[in-house]
Amino acid sequence: MKMIKNITEQNKQYFSSWSSTYDWKLFQFWMKKFQKPILKILDNTNPSTLIDISCGTGEFLKELTKQKPKYTLYGVDITQGMIDQAKQKLSSSVHLSLADVHHLPFKDYYFDYVTNTEAFHHFENQSRALQEMARITKKNGKIIVVDINFFFRSIHNLFEKLEPGCVKVNSKKEMRQLFEDVGLKNITQQRNFLFAVMTIGEKNMEGEKLI
Repeated sequence: MKMIKNITEQNKQYFSSWSSTYDWKLFQFWMKKFQKPILKILDNTNPSTLIDISCGTGEFLKELTKQKPKYTLYGVDITQGMIDQAKQKLSSSVHLSLADVHHLPFKDYYFDYVTNTEAFHHFENQSRALQEMARITKKNGKIIVVDINFFFRSIHNLFEKLEPGCVKVNSKKEMRQLFEDVGLKNITQQRNFLFAVMTIGEKNMEGEKLI
């Protein structure tokens, strides 16, 4: 993983400057491609507590309020601009807060579902971020990460150099290993349209490796 000084601060600045135009229709069309398979996973599920990590301007949470009205929804983002935009479109029943994925302000075993779409490659310490996501997940709860995947390491290397704040684009194998390393079980993966992979892991108390 490449080391960039103050990468978290770089991402804060990058996404803060983007927050006012983040809802551009063409970009949100792209984002919905990442979110669609998660919505399918949530079909026919019981009322649950879900948090969307790096929720941006809240478009995914907005869709969840329509499709899963009995869910208790939370969203966190590292930039105040994104949170402010999300608050303008979401009701107060959706709990939004400013937070860093590496230090989530929630108690252990709190959420049935922890989701993250098209942001994992920006996390400065991906292992630590996933450990935090696992920590706040209930026993038998699920973590769902959908992130970019362009098939070839050479393309990933180029993307990492060109996109501001990008830390590492993982292969399917690397993402699975990250999930295994924090003790997640029943890991499944599937390609989500052409340029992304969805990885799902289940929290299991046996052999737990949280810090």
